[in-house]
Amino acid sequence: MSAALNDNLYLCFRDLLLTRYGLNYPEHKRTDLAYGLQLALAASGHTSLVELYSDAMAGGPAVDAILAQLTIGETYFFRNGAQFDALRDHIVPELIARRTTLRTLRVWSAGCATGEEPYSLAILLSEMLGDAYPWNLSILATDINPVFLTRARDALYGAWSFRETPHTVRDKYWTAEQGRWRLNPEIRRLVHFARLNLAEPCYPTIANGTCALDLIVCRNVTIYFDTATTQKVAERFYSALAPGGWLIVGHAEPQASVYHQFEVHNFPNTVVYRKPVNAPLFVVDPFNDIFGAEPRQTSSTQQPNMRFPLQSAERSAADYPPVLNEPSTKTYVQPQPQEQIRNSQLASEWQTIAARLEERDTTGVEELLVQLLFTNPAHVQARTALAELYANRGEWVRARQQSLLALEQDPIYVPAHYLLAQIHEHQGQLDAALAAYRRSIYLDQHWVLGMLGMGNIWRRLGRLGDAQRCYRNVITQLGALPPMAPIPGAKGTTASELSVLAAQQMQSLLGNEAAFTADESHLQK
Repeated sequence: MSAALNDNLYLCFRDLLLTRYGLNYPEHKRTDLAYGLQLALAASGHTSLVELYSDAMAGGPAVDAILAQLTIGETYFFRNGAQFDALRDHIVPELIARRTTLRTLRVWSAGCATGEEPYSLAILLSEMLGDAYPWNLSILATDINPVFLTRARDALYGAWSFRETPHTVRDKYWTAEQGRWRLNPEIRRLVHFARLNLAEPCYPTIANGTCALDLIVCRNVTIYFDTATTQKVAERFYSALAPGGWLIVGHAEPQASVYHQFEVHNFPNTVVYRKPVNAPLFVVDPFNDIFGAEPRQTSSTQQPNMRFPLQSAERSAADYPPVLNEPSTKTYVQPQPQEQIRNSQLASEWQTIAARLEERDTTGVEELLVQLLFTNPAHVQARTALAELYANRGEWVRARQQSLLALEQDPIYVPAHYLLAQIHEHQGQLDAALAAYRRSIYLDQHWVLGMLGMGNIWRRLGRLGDAQRCYRNVITQLGALPPMAPIPGAKGTTASELSVLAAQQMQSLLGNEAAFTADESHLQK
């Protein structure tokens, strides 16, 4: 097994990790990178670092193997007592006072590792809020490492995780289990775990629950990022917080200038940051469909959501006739006759392929799709169709790769989000599936297939009340359609047929009315 990290491979892995995940491995950390990659290679089943890199570039399983070795999960319950004192004595009382009318609190543990941090927050908040007057408490916990998330959901911990936790607290909230301790269900159900890459511009957004937050805790995460990535993360955190929301970072995080938008608050032995109370609630960034703190400036020649055709590098402006009577704020290129002919041919090719897919005749379709995409890589429908073809064959890595390529071309193409959700679901990645289903509904609130998918995920996660609400929404929306109306994306399934399916799912979910009533009562607390 070859595991030599030569200069070329070092640069390849360094750039890949920095570009996609924000992980910074400059020359002085090259030895650390080499060691982590050697462990990832052994776990991946590949025989060389070249194979490992190729797999990672394609978004295959090697990514998880690498991240599992390079991200550090050293943490324990109630770590950094000074920050928890600030939460208990100042921050949470202030939030409770401001949120008394709505009685909602939204918290995000970003970079949660194996779960000790979000569970500590859940214990603290549940004790301070009490149960005399129920609050709607939402705690989102995210990490990029899937191994960490699995351990966090399992909530089984050894003695080392309790090194600063009094025995009285441990005995109150954990149950001994073969020399270890399992967290009690009433605390576990307060935390929702999901995979998220902080280096990606996928937040803040309604779709994954990362907007209008009251508190973000992100400790000892950005120390692994370069300066540019850290700055972008700080800006997104600012946008994700509601006015008056708080940000807690680790003591080893970058200098305060990175958080220049925030107010600085000094508490005993710790410094925390706060978004000003008079800041705007949010504005929508028209370029990214996410929520931002301030509107982004648009140049005179660039308009939101415009897509420009790719032009050959060999052509110059002289190859195109002047465009008359066009406003100066638009960029427009008059297509040449040969381009019009080629576009017509591409449209005809796609119609032929789509017709065969509609008839479920897939013989030779893969070759036709690949050929069409070679000519026009930006054809989103063809790219999604190829992804679905791979998914139907169980080739999940290739299916996911093609889905992501489709979304790179058109981030708001709902069928690609829905297909990605199905891929995640088949691979057992329920949190990722749930997030993708949510995005499909966020982009098209009438996309009933996404609602049905969400219901199925909630059911598998044991959130029966949430599942039933999804099924009920499906039935309600379908009831407004003619019974024989075809449903977009449902391969010819009619409204009445899908409604029957949703009703069957809800009926089997309920079991008996008493069980459901008990579940609903619990969820409303």
